[in-house]
Amino acid sequence: MTPSPKPDTTRPIVRALPRTVRWVLPPLAVMAIGFLGVLLYMGGLGSPQQNLHEFPIAVVNEDEGAQMPGPDGKQTDVQMGQEIADAIVAQGDDSDEVDFRLLSREDAEDALHRGDAYGAIVVPSDFSQRSTALISASLGGDGDGQQPVIDIVTSPQAGSMTSRLATGVMDPAVSSASSSLGEQLLPSAQSQIQQLEKADGPTPSLTTVAEGTLSDPIVENQTVWEELPDGVALGMGPFYWAIVALVVGLSGSVAVSTLVDGLNGVTPWEMGPSLKFYPPTGMSRLATFALKLGIVIIGAAGASGLMMLAGAMVDVPMPNGGTLFLVTWLGIVTFGAATLSLITVMGSAGMLVAMFYLVFMGLPSAGAVSPPEALPGFFHGLSQWEPLHYLWLCTRDVFFFDAKADAGLGTGVLGLLGVLAAFLVLAVIVSPLWDRISGRRGLIHGKGKHAAV
Repeated sequence: MTPSPKPDTTRPIVRALPRTVRWVLPPLAVMAIGFLGVLLYMGGLGSPQQNLHEFPIAVVNEDEGAQMPGPDGKQTDVQMGQEIADAIVAQGDDSDEVDFRLLSREDAEDALHRGDAYGAIVVPSDFSQRSTALISASLGGDGDGQQPVIDIVTSPQAGSMTSRLATGVMDPAVSSASSSLGEQLLPSAQSQIQQLEKADGPTPSLTTVAEGTLSDPIVENQTVWEELPDGVALGMGPFYWAIVALVVGLSGSVAVSTLVDGLNGVTPWEMGPSLKFYPPTGMSRLATFALKLGIVIIGAAGASGLMMLAGAMVDVPMPNGGTLFLVTWLGIVTFGAATLSLITVMGSAGMLVAMFYLVFMGLPSAGAVSPPEALPGFFHGLSQWEPLHYLWLCTRDVFFFDAKADAGLGTGVLGLLGVLAAFLVLAVIVSPLWDRISGRRGLIHGKGKHAAV
């Protein structure tokens, strides 16, 4: 038989908190949760429009140009679409709020497909032709009077709020472009009238409606890049999936920690009216952490599989199912490792810290509700350390972007592995130190009394 561990007669160096402080801490914890929850969550998501920084929008110019009468009456080549596209890009260069990128159609579609652009402004091939024909039609000449059109393309795959933010920055850009074009078309029409007057020929006049149309000629056409399939919650499905994994990893690891501590004799094992004290095993903190994490790893695999089963039952589209299973498993394990590491280092307080770190700090900085380019600086930086952000990148890539490594999957997996490694190192370094300072958890100290835990 294996001999039972010898009682640890080393007295703890860490002193217990005063009784008053011990009873004040619980209500203070409740108050802190409410205060910090609103401060962090609403502080990160409350004003996305005011925190825009380098918000990526593609600008595509397909205009083929046209000819327009110059001041001397001769036809000159014009590239109005190129002028409009350059002016829009210059607006972005003058401000750090929006990053307007002049791209080809192929490159713009690739950027949308990777999530590197949240929308696109497309100048069609007949833009100059329609613009110049509008002058002739306004003067009663040839032309059908169709106004030039600019397409506003949104990407619902980026999320509903991101799509609204994209529309919010593209609309003013197109409106400004329309005013700029009007400053060319209206004077050109007036110049042609003056030339006809000098030639003593029939002189047309501009109606009020025609002047208004020439001053603001561009018509905006809003389109969607790719329609969303059913069952993805208007583009938020990948984020909701990641949140479920977060809840599983956080709550599941807390449950595992509580049950394992009960079986190890560190805390009482309580189930309903049943209260039992198991004999302490004297397991080290590091061994206990490893045991708990091993259980979470096994449970996470089953939870990931059952999540996919439940998703299939409610008709959630799950392309690349094998990849989705693996990244969900990795995400749950990472959330669990973070929680267990904080509990190992901080004891019961680690549960609260894990909740603040994973939930209150993770949700606003994830990048799904509000994109990273619309977050305050603190939360934008925080997203680089949040596992929820990386899991969302993975699930969004799997759901919408064909599970391509350069569309977020690669960054997401590396980020999750980095966070996982950081918390493993934290537990490995600190847990032996705590054993040395206060002795192993649950062992008898001094006069035979059960050790404080």
